Amino acid sequence: MVLNSLFYKEIRSHHLFNCLSDECFEVISHHSGLLSLKKNEILFECGYEASHFFLVRTGQISLFQTSLDGNEKIVDIFGPGQTFAETSMFIDSKCYQVNARATCDTDLFYFDSEKFKSQLYLSSESCFSMMAEMSNRLKNQTQEIIELSIHDAQYRLVNYLLENSCDQTQNSCLPLVKLSTTKSILASRLSITPETFSRILARLKKQELITIKEDIIVLTDLDKLRRLVGCCMSGDLNNGSKLRQILRFTA
Repeated sequence: MVLNSLFYKEIRSHHLFNCLSDECFEVISHHSGLLSLKKNEILFECGYEASHFFLVRTGQISLFQTSLDGNEKIVDIFGPGQTFAETSMFIDSKCYQVNARATCDTDLFYFDSEKFKSQLYLSSESCFSMMAEMSNRLKNQTQEIIELSIHDAQYRLVNYLLENSCDQTQNSCLPLVKLSTTKSILASRLSITPETFSRILARLKKQELITIKEDIIVLTDLDKLRRLVGCCMSGDLNNGSKLRQILRFTA
């Protein structure tokens, strides 16, 4: 094996690999390895041949696009245990669609996309596992489009804090968010300018909804924070009624 045997269980436990037979995994592991990146080092650029996909072992990778005037937009952020770039193996152009950069010193497992794809033909469970992963990402991206189209910057930031808070109420502690990346990167991920990001945090802090200490944000008033995003939620009840009528008609 190219990969050290010490990494075998670590990789095998990931849902993309745990459904593979030992024989299939052996083929994949012979075309895999471990790669180390320094902070801000580029892994690949948009348009590069998408020959491999990756699993973050330690550190963090950001996927980003750059506009003609040099502005960057963070598309996604991946941490330990997460895979990325595997969808490229199913794209006709066989090219990466974004740029990838390490936001800190990072170790990655890399896997040959074509070898992995060839093994999918032998494992329907692995196919469904990959489809589930892609479906979840599509769901998240659809939600992001909705938030960018409908909701303002404060909504997106508060919603992020609520979704990523660690609920410690059972230990008589308030929920908190430990930022895993810099505020500027997170602001870009939420499509907020760094200045607006800072102003929103300052406003929430002044309203005593949060407290901030270095990379920890404590949610001090969950009810009010939830109302800030809950008041933006609305829907057309008639749509559900029409759907039920269609289902009854086709039953």
